Amino acid sequence: MYSIIDTHCHLDIIQEQGQDIAESLKKAKESGIKKIVQIGIDLESSIRAKGLSEKFSDEEIEIFYSIGCHPTETHEFPKKEEILTLVKESITDRRLSAIGEIGLDYYHDASTKAYQADVLHSFLEASAQYSLPVVIHSRDAAEDTISILKEHRDKAFGVIHCFTYDYPTAKKLVDLGYYISFSGIVAFKNARDIQEAAEKLPLESMLIETDAPFLAPPPFRGKRNEPSYTKFVLEKMFSLRKETNSEVEKTLFNNSLKFTQRKAYHHD
Repeated sequence: MYSIIDTHCHLDIIQEQGQDIAESLKKAKESGIKKIVQIGIDLESSIRAKGLSEKFSDEEIEIFYSIGCHPTETHEFPKKEEILTLVKESITDRRLSAIGEIGLDYYHDASTKAYQADVLHSFLEASAQYSLPVVIHSRDAAEDTISILKEHRDKAFGVIHCFTYDYPTAKKLVDLGYYISFSGIVAFKNARDIQEAAEKLPLESMLIETDAPFLAPPPFRGKRNEPSYTKFVLEKMFSLRKETNSEVEKTLFNNSLKFTQRKAYHHD
């Protein structure tokens, strides 16, 4: 059995779509998942994420969580200060692993670019203030994402989750000190740019995730995703990397463990 950490998951949304959290975790344990990061996308889900970590963590699986505001949740942007207060109040909780997900999304609404950037700056400042990694969502916004992260270089740190760009973009982000996290998309047949990034990046700079219930990898593409399917992302990594399967599994696990422990990827 593998040892895996799902660094980005929405157990609450999986439950909304029909599978109880207890069932998701049972399957996760059976597939080798040792830890899961439950992601907050707004104030309510961030509070819920914290509660899930308290309720469902046990000796077999530990649930970490993040506190954030997804860039498409613009109606939540006025609650930015409340979300930042929740971060401050939770900072001594070791299961709080990150601020996020936050970022830029021009695919769904490019008309709010300035508003998204302003909110992102605030959360990156909090990352630096509290030494908490950020979970960055970036869709159709590579250039602006890199530009903003450069402004906070050597202060804020974290991961680019569900990476969907190409290797040159990934290299720029890794050079800024960010992990690159690969979801089930890396196993899609037409995802050659993403696969090239997974092949060429330093293994020490990479994480894996499900983003469940979204983006299920083959053989479940188009169906509801869940943490137990992280193994299919790992197995795709085996096929892309030159290192031994054992080395890939161990390094990705250790990278993910560092991330949950609020430690940065430091590029030499």
